[in-house]
Amino acid sequence: MSKTYNTLHAPDLLEGTQAVGALQKNPQRILMIKSHSMGVGDVLRSSAAWRALKDRFGPVELHLLFLSKHPGYATESLIKEHHLLSSAHFLTLRPTSPDEQQVQITSMHALVAQSLQICVDLEIDLIIDFEMHGLRGAWLTWRLQRELSRKHQSVQTLGVAQFWIKRFFYDLCSKSLKAFALDQGLALPMDYSNRDFVVLSALGIQREGRSIELQSSPQAQQSVQRMLDEFHKRRCRTAQGEGRFLLALNIGCGTPDALYKRPQMADLVSAMLALFCVRPFDLLLTGAAFEQEVNQAFIQAFNQAFNQAFNQAFESARQSSGSSKQGPEPTFNCLDCAGQTSLPELSALVGECDLMVSTDSGPYHMAVALKVPTLAWFIKEEVASYHQVAWCKHVVHPSAEEFVVLALSLLEPLA
Repeated sequence: MSKTYNTLHAPDLLEGTQAVGALQKNPQRILMIKSHSMGVGDVLRSSAAWRALKDRFGPVELHLLFLSKHPGYATESLIKEHHLLSSAHFLTLRPTSPDEQQVQITSMHALVAQSLQICVDLEIDLIIDFEMHGLRGAWLTWRLQRELSRKHQSVQTLGVAQFWIKRFFYDLCSKSLKAFALDQGLALPMDYSNRDFVVLSALGIQREGRSIELQSSPQAQQSVQRMLDEFHKRRCRTAQGEGRFLLALNIGCGTPDALYKRPQMADLVSAMLALFCVRPFDLLLTGAAFEQEVNQAFIQAFNQAFNQAFNQAFESARQSSGSSKQGPEPTFNCLDCAGQTSLPELSALVGECDLMVSTDSGPYHMAVALKVPTLAWFIKEEVASYHQVAWCKHVVHPSAEEFVVLALSLLEPLA
């Protein structure tokens, strides 16, 4: 093991203080080990740490090794194209879907063999284990260093001393999550993007306000342009559409464990209609294929409220003026894109919009990473899910008036 630990004493190990030491040399190719959740937002929130590593080490190659629960996550296609990564590799802990019965879990021997080949092929010289809990990542990091040493490939290792025994698996350790939060003056649970800076604190790397990042590929942008061609033509034919902004709405949260994150339909319709009356917009609805039903329910409810509001406004104007002449009927341009895009294409779709309104789901984090003005609608306080950036506002159970004020503040640069 590294000589770094010769100066450590038992109290240090128990208190979770940072190991004394430093990297022997700046890395050129880093392997970043991650696991836990393959949700879009969960993986994207690591991009602030990726940017920090780029800023610290210059033209370093970043290679992601993600230990996912099973194959087939849609997130893979998005992350493989991420502009900060040189490559992304997804090793599955189960060879098939967890829905299948009696599926044998992938052995650690197989995970080591696959990971080792990646390290050899890419000539990795630093392995960072970002995972705090459990020993799988720690043990994998330790084994990879031993196997690479036998192949005369020198590699440094870095991990989190979340509990004292983990120190012995790495060359260099950071403090525990709790100690890091105390040092930084952060409350727990903390912003998920900050969690990846726990391990990086051992290198003296801090977040320093970095946002998460995402760029849509030219191929995805071209695909979205083709998909929206007829919609844009319809917008142009709408005389009243001149000057309208383009809003993306993601109701999302269609999986059983996330349904509670959806706002009440009546509240959402009321808020969106109030915004339309002040700043008319054309609308793109996003979501997975299984979220088309809720999107269609919204369209139907909004159209009904929209027509009712128009008729009431006309009747009020008629009574005031004494004229029965009706002006041009307002139009509402809308396109439901749920299930029509891949995740890379969804990023390009969101990037087309002037404002994103979303629940706490993947497209919300994508919009923030794309630096699209974003209004996130929460059902309850979820501080760990907030993004503290100028182009994002968070609101919990808003009134229509509160929703409009926040939306307009995000749209001010467009005025």
